[in-house]
Amino acid sequence: MSRKLFTAGCVVLIALGLVHLLGHYGLVTSQGDNDAERQLLAMMRANPQDMGLGFVRSMFDLVTGFSLTFSILPLGMGLLGLVVRAHANAAPGLLRQAAIVYAGTYGVMTGVALRYWFPAPLFFLAAAFVCFVAAVATAPRA
Repeated sequence: MSRKLFTAGCVVLIALGLVHLLGHYGLVTSQGDNDAERQLLAMMRANPQDMGLGFVRSMFDLVTGFSLTFSILPLGMGLLGLVVRAHANAAPGLLRQAAIVYAGTYGVMTGVALRYWFPAPLFFLAAAFVCFVAAVATAPRA
């Protein structure tokens, strides 16, 4: 049962990354739906600052980078989890230990989402968290 729950958590993370990529594309192609949004986007794209060592970035560049990162990291963590799951039989306790790390990480991320974000990422993060906690609870100890 713990393997299935762990796998479900990994699949949720992969789905989160893919869904967020759609939102990321919407962000980088957006021109704004009204005057206020167009003005905000123009201000975010304007006035790039030197971040040191010749790296000049606008606020939009920073937001875009964090948005893309939030797409890539869940994808990578989900795929890594599937690799761990595939090798879990050879290493007793590995799946449980990985599930503990994932549950801790996505528990904190769920808290961040609850405080700062909106329902879509909160739902995905909470679903992954619940899957990993359940995997820990049902996994045999080494």
